[in-house]
Amino acid sequence: MQDENQTDEAETLDTNTNRCEEYLGLLNSHLSGHDEDDEIDWSEDEKDRFFAALSSYSVLRPDLIAEAIGTKNVAQVCVYLSVLEAATRNCDAEPPRSNLDIAMEVSDEWLEVEEEQAAFFRDIELAWRKDMSVQDQDISEPSRENVNITNMRTDALRNLSIDHLKVIDKILRNDGAQTGTPTSSATDIKSQVIAELSPAERRRMHKRLHMRRKRAEMAGTGVVTDAQRLQRGRKRKNAQAPSSSRAPSQSPSDRANFNESGEEQSADDARPKKRQRKRGLTRDQKVVANFSQLGIDAGVFHDLKLDLLHLHPLGRLIALYQEVFSTAEAPFTAISPDTIRLLNAVILDFVTQVVHRAIILREQELLLKRRTKAWHDDTKDISPDIIARATAMLGYPTSKAQAFEHLCGEDDCSADDQVLPEQLDDDSEGRSEGADDCDDGPILPLRSSSPLSHLELFPPLIRLPMRCFESTETLMPVETDEELLNEEFTEEEELDEQDQVSEKIHLDELWAAHKQSMAACSHEDNATARGQKAD
Repeated sequence: MQDENQTDEAETLDTNTNRCEEYLGLLNSHLSGHDEDDEIDWSEDEKDRFFAALSSYSVLRPDLIAEAIGTKNVAQVCVYLSVLEAATRNCDAEPPRSNLDIAMEVSDEWLEVEEEQAAFFRDIELAWRKDMSVQDQDISEPSRENVNITNMRTDALRNLSIDHLKVIDKILRNDGAQTGTPTSSATDIKSQVIAELSPAERRRMHKRLHMRRKRAEMAGTGVVTDAQRLQRGRKRKNAQAPSSSRAPSQSPSDRANFNESGEEQSADDARPKKRQRKRGLTRDQKVVANFSQLGIDAGVFHDLKLDLLHLHPLGRLIALYQEVFSTAEAPFTAISPDTIRLLNAVILDFVTQVVHRAIILREQELLLKRRTKAWHDDTKDISPDIIARATAMLGYPTSKAQAFEHLCGEDDCSADDQVLPEQLDDDSEGRSEGADDCDDGPILPLRSSSPLSHLELFPPLIRLPMRCFESTETLMPVETDEELLNEEFTEEEELDEQDQVSEKIHLDELWAAHKQSMAACSHEDNATARGQKAD
């Protein structure tokens, strides 16, 4: 029994010793900076991303490089940088100066030749410009007018004010009403619409048609039986002719001031009427006149992609912002077409995301509830509840009150802080409640356009290169080696001699090419002169 106990104790001691040695080895490797992950090789894709991030950032920010790579941590990036720095120290020095190209030096005679050639080409260019100006003058007047009209249109639509937006919205709405596809049969369309409508919508449509019939009977006009909604606003009444509204002109003899009983009227009844003043154009009418003069119609707005939004409500929003945010130094009264196109892109992106999420939610709902006994809706129609849920998933405000609270919350708080001295006693409680509301508001927006980056989440991690710690040399050595200095001077003299030979060869090649070109030009001139004499 004692032998068995001693054997068990020996085995236990050996096992503990091995585990202790393994633990000490792991501890030493960890403290020395050697981990098992260091032996993992870098793939070609990781190396490409590493050097791309290294060119964008620097060796001082390994955290940003690791964030750009995505599959390596900061420690692995630091180790890789250390290996590269150690490898650069073991590389050969810079290439010798004899392998570098020199800057050729030419003589003064060649500089004079270049100046003459530059003057010759300058004269030719001036002649070409004169010919081009003559050709521009020969351009027909209609084409020039078209260019001027295009420029004037661009200038007129560069800054769109509230009046411009109102007029553009009206032009697009009228164009949509005129270019609408006519219905082939009113009864067929009406039957189709009634069949597709829900009971609530059907009752709403009957009420709409009933009110149209009542208004038509009161106005004495025809009834519009179309189930669709009519154009907003009141219809303009046709102006009556002046002859029908005014009494016929009387002769001077018939203009006696007599009443119906033959008695003479008083002087007050015979007073002349006030002369009607001729009023000028309103701001909207001026914009319409400018557009008609420049030929700007709905087609131009369609080409500029300004037909997606209702611009009149956008103008009201601009007016609201002008009342709240505009100052005398920085007035906010216009918007550019580029900004409207940017809003169009934002709306398209928003609608795309809502539709995508709504379809996914509907498919998931059908997949989860199809096998239940209480589920009887097998259609793939998307209900408004699903659309509201998809919109809420994006994090945007779903009502006008929430939107204005999100946009104007901080400014309202700042405006509440500016209280007059007379209102300090009366509005102390209200201001304290407003301050609490400001403190409880969100610091970040409801939905950021992108997730928080590494720069916003983590403090910077700076890594200094190894040469900053290892370099102990000064800029100028304390002792000068005369032999090395003489060898460097000798090498400089040899390089100068080689450079002079190369410069002479280069200059001879330039002169030879110049003489050849001059000979070719003289030969062409002689041939031209001979041809003229022969003619």
